[in-house]
Amino acid sequence: MNLLLIPISFITLLLTYKIYQRLRFKLPPGPRPWPIVGNLYDVKPVRFRCFAEWAQAYGPIISVWFGSTLNVIVSNTELAKEVLKENDQQLADRHRSRSAAKFSRDGKDLIWADYGPHYVKVRKVCTLELFSPKRLEALRPIREDEVAAMVESIFNDCTNPENNGKTLMVKKYLGAVAFNNITRLAFGKRFVNAEGVMDEQGLEFKAIVSNGLKLGASLAMAEHIPWLRWMFPLEEDAFAKHGARRDRLTRAIMEEHTLARQTSGGAKQHFVDALLTLKEKYDLSEDTIIGLLWVCNIL
Repeated sequence: MNLLLIPISFITLLLTYKIYQRLRFKLPPGPRPWPIVGNLYDVKPVRFRCFAEWAQAYGPIISVWFGSTLNVIVSNTELAKEVLKENDQQLADRHRSRSAAKFSRDGKDLIWADYGPHYVKVRKVCTLELFSPKRLEALRPIREDEVAAMVESIFNDCTNPENNGKTLMVKKYLGAVAFNNITRLAFGKRFVNAEGVMDEQGLEFKAIVSNGLKLGASLAMAEHIPWLRWMFPLEEDAFAKHGARRDRLTRAIMEEHTLARQTSGGAKQHFVDALLTLKEKYDLSEDTIIGLLWVCNIL
């Protein structure tokens, strides 16, 4: 009986502390969290739609608990501007889970960087160089080319006698145009040819993305409930191999573009050439360049 009192007392103290924390701070409204797991089981697979539904019910600022971690979510452009631009010094720091720390090399990219000289530098690169109106307009032909290729592909499949009376999955075409847009804008190359066949680098790129999602998902629950982490130890070797594989592919593409620039004497507008030509100006390390390229793929 006395032994039973120990875990009961511990749980009671923990719940009391959590209730005290929630009563102490005036938090935005949101879905009612469950003990320990918070709202983890309430979040639907398509997360942004779930947040949009909650925003309609609770307002533009909502509180969502992932396990014992509080997340405050904003859902309109005015609030996003206030968070990301006007109050970025106070709100730029984000909690890095174990997997996020590994993927970002402890914040060497932009998304997971702590506020400081590195964050200011890479944000300046993104704002003034990568996502400037001038560069985005210069890259417009790539986007138009991919959309035109998608429309042509849909037309060809619709008029193919073999597909007569069959339905077409539009998701396949949208996925292809998104994939080609991302890889051409970030890496400056199309991994899929006109016949829809993906080359070796494209297959490797998709495998790396898939493996990264798998590694991150394997720790999902434990990342939000700290006392469960001992049951889900971090696979250091798996993350190290994944990082090496990602870097190997990215360096190969960077070397291709370096040779092309040396041959032609000019740089292209895509992000690989932009970052490599800006390396000395902004004192960018190779880790930062690789991190930004993969951030561009996410965005």
